[in-house]
Amino acid sequence: MKADPVFADTYPQLYEMIAFFNKGQTVCWDNAISKDLVLVKIAAGRLVWEMEVKESHCNQLGNLHGGCVATLIDVCTSFATLVHEGKTKWKTMGVSTDLSVSYILGVPAGETIQIECNVQRVGKNLANLNSTIYNASGKACYSGSHTKFCIDSKL
Repeated sequence: MKADPVFADTYPQLYEMIAFFNKGQTVCWDNAISKDLVLVKIAAGRLVWEMEVKESHCNQLGNLHGGCVATLIDVCTSFATLVHEGKTKWKTMGVSTDLSVSYILGVPAGETIQIECNVQRVGKNLANLNSTIYNASGKACYSGSHTKFCIDSKL
């Protein structure tokens, strides 16, 4: 993952988590996409990521694989919990309780996608997030909603 350090003072938790992901000390599914993600915009309750779709991200038809799309929505929206500026703050990104993905239009290898993530609500126990993935032409190709459970008290 890459991110402009200019926002590190405003959102230190976000940058700590990005640094943790970049260590790559654990082998996990997220590693398949995290090295290719670039955080391009940060605002309160909103993140925008970009990623060039590689052949390794694609299905046999040459389009972004559905499992990869679900992983992108899972990972990218999870980071959005760290830029929520409401009264409830989480120390971690929590764990998923629900993930819903709509596949609208395929994206081929070689194209750069933009993943917009928005926080709808962060409460004491649950967070509701949504995401839309756009192709290079700005067309919505995938959308998702994600519910997270806070595990801060378990740590």
